[in-house]
Amino acid sequence: MRERSLFSEPWPRIIGIPILGTLMSFIHNEEPLHPLYWLKAIIITFLFWQSDYLIIQRLRLIWPGVKETGRRISVGVVTICLFNTALDFIIYSVLLATGLDEQREWASDMWLNVGRNLIPTLVVGTLYESGYLFYKWRAQAIEIEALKTRQLRTELDVLKNQVSPHFLFNSLNTLVTLIHEDPHQAERFTKDLSAVYRYILQHKEKEVVDLGTELDFTEAYIHLMKVRFEESLRITVNVAPEHRALLVAPLTLQLLLENALKHNVASLAHPLTVDIHVEEGRTLVVRNNLRQRQGTVDGTGTGLTNVKQRYAILSDRPVDVIETREHFLVALPLMELAAQVSRVE
Repeated sequence: MRERSLFSEPWPRIIGIPILGTLMSFIHNEEPLHPLYWLKAIIITFLFWQSDYLIIQRLRLIWPGVKETGRRISVGVVTICLFNTALDFIIYSVLLATGLDEQREWASDMWLNVGRNLIPTLVVGTLYESGYLFYKWRAQAIEIEALKTRQLRTELDVLKNQVSPHFLFNSLNTLVTLIHEDPHQAERFTKDLSAVYRYILQHKEKEVVDLGTELDFTEAYIHLMKVRFEESLRITVNVAPEHRALLVAPLTLQLLLENALKHNVASLAHPLTVDIHVEEGRTLVVRNNLRQRQGTVDGTGTGLTNVKQRYAILSDRPVDVIETREHFLVALPLMELAAQVSRVE
């Protein structure tokens, strides 16, 4: 539905014609408060305004683009001036024939009449053209913003679709190892994997989830990992209840934990320790000690990159990654519902 306002037709004519007609009464040295002269000025102004408006609308249909503004204006000025001159002669002849105007030679005052008519014509034309250019600029800005939004949603869908294959690829590698090492543990791992994968299917289409839901899933995922790593993996989660309503990208913690396990050695002598906590009520920190694996690590390589790219779309704050000699730290911005809506919708 087209937006209506005082700048939308027919309001410019309804408001502008009486005002401009009264001003033209002064310009033509007539009595503006005399009902007959005022009505005559209003009618004449209406004829000029309506004619100019129709010419302007026609030219917009022929040359509608912003790049054609110069041609539209130049042709419009010439066409309107010629038409208004002819219209002025017709009006003068009618007024003279009806006795509403004094006897005078129209040709001798032609340039004066053209000048008088040109001033309001330029004013009206400028208002219409300025309004039209603003409308086209606004429509173009809205279209560009809509294209950006669609592009962001497309990129986000692509990134979300990377989560499941990434998780399944690494889980199957783990399962293959367990089948050879401990078939009983492999069976338990399979059951836990199905429960975790159910969560993935339920939340992979969501752009954000509350931290509490993500932590509940993470606890299930930790239990899944402990099936294999046992005491070689030590994870502590310290998040206050008031922070659980904040928002995160779904499956983020799972990807970060998986990334830590993939790149570091975890053993009873040197366990992999991971600490998950909230700092300053606005940042979720995942920190693990470093005992990096030697050589090439198998994987799709999308884990940490996926997290960074998703947050680049969802939040104005970046994902911070800090690596020291002893620790590897990832800081995720926590989002609030209002911020999420304004950014994504």
